[in-house]
Amino acid sequence: MTEVNTKTARWFKLIYGLLSLLMLLALLAFSYATWSNVKQQANLSLTPHNQSLTSVVKRFFVHQETLLGELAQSIIVTDNPDNIIQIRLNDVLRATPQMRVLAVVNSKGAIIATTGNIHTLEWLDLFDNDQVTIGRPFRPTFVGENILPMRKPIKNSSGVTTGYVVAAYRLLGNNAIWQEAEEAESKRRSMIIGEDGRVYISYPESDTFWQSFVSMKVEEGFLQTLAELTEKAGQWQTRDVQYQDEKLLITASLIESYHFYIVSGIQSADLLSRWFERMKFVALAVFIFLVAGLFVFRIIITRASRFESARNVAEHNVFKLSRAIEQSPSSVIVTDEKWLIEYANDRLSDGAEASIKLIPGQMLLEHFPHTLLKDDVAAVSENLLHGNNWYGERRAREQKQWFSYSISAMTDDDGKISNYVIVTQDITERKQVEVRLYKQANFDALTGLPNRRRTSELLNENLKSAWQKNQRVAILYMDVDNFKQVNDTFGHILGDQMLQLVAVRLQKAVSDQGVACHMSGDEFLVSMLFDGKDDITALADDIMTVMREPVLLEGKKLFISVSIGIACYPEDSADVSSLLKHADIALYESKNRGRRCYSFFSSELDDKNKRKIELESEVRNALANNELFMVYQTKNKISSGEVYGFEALMRWESPRLGFVSPEEFISAAEEIGVIDKLGEFALYEACRDLQKFQNLVSQPLAMAVNVSMYQLTNSDIVGTVQKVIKDTGINPSVLELEITESMLAQRLEEVQPVLNSLLALGVSLSIDDFGTGYSSLSYLTRFPVSALKIDRCFITDMVDNRSDATLTHTVITMAHKLGLKVVAEGIEDEDQLALLRVYGCDLGQGYLFTKPLNYEQMTGHLKSQQETPDWAI
Repeated sequence: MTEVNTKTARWFKLIYGLLSLLMLLALLAFSYATWSNVKQQANLSLTPHNQSLTSVVKRFFVHQETLLGELAQSIIVTDNPDNIIQIRLNDVLRATPQMRVLAVVNSKGAIIATTGNIHTLEWLDLFDNDQVTIGRPFRPTFVGENILPMRKPIKNSSGVTTGYVVAAYRLLGNNAIWQEAEEAESKRRSMIIGEDGRVYISYPESDTFWQSFVSMKVEEGFLQTLAELTEKAGQWQTRDVQYQDEKLLITASLIESYHFYIVSGIQSADLLSRWFERMKFVALAVFIFLVAGLFVFRIIITRASRFESARNVAEHNVFKLSRAIEQSPSSVIVTDEKWLIEYANDRLSDGAEASIKLIPGQMLLEHFPHTLLKDDVAAVSENLLHGNNWYGERRAREQKQWFSYSISAMTDDDGKISNYVIVTQDITERKQVEVRLYKQANFDALTGLPNRRRTSELLNENLKSAWQKNQRVAILYMDVDNFKQVNDTFGHILGDQMLQLVAVRLQKAVSDQGVACHMSGDEFLVSMLFDGKDDITALADDIMTVMREPVLLEGKKLFISVSIGIACYPEDSADVSSLLKHADIALYESKNRGRRCYSFFSSELDDKNKRKIELESEVRNALANNELFMVYQTKNKISSGEVYGFEALMRWESPRLGFVSPEEFISAAEEIGVIDKLGEFALYEACRDLQKFQNLVSQPLAMAVNVSMYQLTNSDIVGTVQKVIKDTGINPSVLELEITESMLAQRLEEVQPVLNSLLALGVSLSIDDFGTGYSSLSYLTRFPVSALKIDRCFITDMVDNRSDATLTHTVITMAHKLGLKVVAEGIEDEDQLALLRVYGCDLGQGYLFTKPLNYEQMTGHLKSQQETPDWAI
């Protein structure tokens, strides 16, 4: 049957091939005959068209030349033409619709008389020599139409040329030289070409603007073809030529008197289009025949090969299935309904890389690893009986192997189970990968503690269990104090070692009281169940204690401490995210208290944190919204009470928050990094107002402005001060920058270069809150301080407290020995003032003199100082 089908297919292939070849040959022959006919018709149509164009053009040029000649003979060129010339020009222009302009020019080209639309034209430049009657075509404007000029000389009685009659004719369009060419077929090309190759007229005009504007010349080959076509008068021939971007079939004639070729042409693309129109139906018929024949052939071949293909596919599928089962990495076993083995492909090992041999006829459940299924036989049978497959995973603990089992049933014609198919796989490696992935996803690689993701899951589980069992949960959120400094100083490797040590110590302290976790970086967390607050404080104390022990890392002895924030469930919050947020707020409070301690969350802390967030949000726009303003408190001479200068103080009146103390908003501005803008505002306002205050009094005044440590370390304070001095025109010697003693003592080395640069500008520096610092006084000799301000805490009780009085007197004496002025802050009564006079203090500041006053109030105060105050007598 297969051999017969193959022979039939071969015969049909041969017959179809021969028929197809004959049809294609017939199509080629018809195509050639059609093309010859199209070209012959084109040749026959070009000759009469060219004859007609030649006759029209020649007749027009002869007539116009005669007309211009007669007009030239009747004109005498003078500088003052009479009206008769103008009238004649107008009459001729009206009588000749193709004419755009008619003019009389002298021999130099100057226009004597003209009529028409072209007002300015270098007439004589359009003609190649004096003997030429027809000039070069031109456009009077950049986007105007093509114009062809003609002229006839005007001679005097002696035969000397005294001028010309010049006319310009429209080439294309209505009332044009070549209106007949435009009325021809749109795809026919008509041209006038000079013997020098210049294209005088080309219709239709060129596609591109540049080609249509510039007078083109044809190539030498084109010109040679024209000469050959017109060599024998009366014999009409056609040739294929290339003109610009198109291929043409042309014929031509020559008007010898004007040296013009009249060219008629048809685009080759048009000929191809005509040929295609005639060919398409024949080609379509041939195509339909070939497709139909192919379709019939395919049906016959398909039917002939279907039986053979079906048998081959079936045999191939059986073979492929057999190979797939044999080579499958999984164990495939077929048993009867009593679990006796009928077939097995032996793909399992016993864990020692020894293959497990399963022999037909043996009980499957007596052989490893299927012995692991003995306890599941009832469940497997129940599932298979109801038409379901069974899947399970089991672990062989002795061999530390994992196996998966997929069991399905085969039924006979009556629907009864006749066989079981068991697919078994060793999934030990997959299970090991799952364990590794689980650890990577849930435990920190550095410390081995649960990571942030796992911590969140554990906390959710703990809170859910605590809610069900009515228990209480505490979380201790902590980070390592000054860890960034350790990292930056000693490197990340030592920093990682420190984190590992912290994790070990934390687990040691927590033990079985809770769960220790590593959140990120230097942040750790402990969750625990508790009965009372004492349980939490005891664990927190244990953690603080175990962390205090010094550690030796890479030869460096380091001390570790942590700050802890504590939040409790259900007192502080009932969900994980809120608990973590509240613990973080408590941690922030521990850091504000000086670190190395723990703090419990409270509503007061929450309010304080919300207030801080509000401040940070509002202070960003306070300056732009003109909510900030400056007040000034005078510095007075202790001896006379005379105003020496001022301290500039910033105030903030917020529409939402009301009056905000400087301590609050300055701290918030430093945290979010806008203190440099506030500082620049204070400097500008203080210096401008000082200039105005100086105009009210005769003695020189000084202005003190506070500078924060953030400005000294994180902004271009030197550039800002220099710009303020330049913009306000203030003398730098009257500007004094106040720096808090405690900040200066802590970071003197860091800010020393900045302070030196500020001193170089000519400003002075003073130490604010002197006496509250806790480091060496050696910095007083490191740069030229101009003044010390004794903190108000010593001045307040100075009269009644001998120790404060002694300390104040000592500071004044020491400062004078160093050549420094001394300013006493917080003077509020006469007794304090009198004692400071005795000690020789230079300047004083306090409510006894003035409260902080705004600009208007301070202006009034300075004016009132024309009279000596009572306390100064």
